[in-house]
Amino acid sequence: MHGHDRRSRAGRPKSAEVENRAQALLEVAEQALIELGYERATLQIIARQAKVSKKTIYAKYGGKPGLLRAVLDQIADRNMAADLSLLDRNDPAEGLYEWARMIMRSTRTPAAHAITAISMREGLRFPEFRKAMEETRRLRQQAPLRSYLERLQARGLIRPVDCNEIASIFLWVLSQDMVMAVSAGTAQPLSDEEADEKARRIARLIAQGLTPVAG
Repeated sequence: MHGHDRRSRAGRPKSAEVENRAQALLEVAEQALIELGYERATLQIIARQAKVSKKTIYAKYGGKPGLLRAVLDQIADRNMAADLSLLDRNDPAEGLYEWARMIMRSTRTPAAHAITAISMREGLRFPEFRKAMEETRRLRQQAPLRSYLERLQARGLIRPVDCNEIASIFLWVLSQDMVMAVSAGTAQPLSDEEADEKARRIARLIAQGLTPVAG
């Protein structure tokens, strides 16, 4: 009886081991997506390279769309600040500048370029992939930025506006250099200095438009 208990405990993976396996699966899936594209990055390929069963992937993610959505979330989170409250500035121009710098770092990575290229090539044929990209952007970037703008609004530091719409426009403007670079097939649209200057210029412009009207 005791021997059976020891074997059962020995055979059960530790939580750290489970986390490591889950992370390894996401890394394999990310590499497959970047190298093969959405259509060709099959669960069979991913499962074989990650040394897991397709049954395991279905149990955790529900299938290929769920797994690759987790990959997109991971890519989006990689360059986001661990504690977004550190970007909470009472000066809207400074706060938006910090947000712009962070977002532009995330859009200028090789992974971000690869994912955008895949969306351009395959998004019409696989709308679930484009939808997953939009949902990741909305939850990982737009929603927290909207919350920051709402806090500024509550303090009377910006005028009454649709904070969600402003956040969406802000992110769209910041992403356009990357989108154009991918469309043109160039590796890097801006130098670090140019990207930093663009972040400050856009932040200042948006902040000026949000300045409360004296009255």
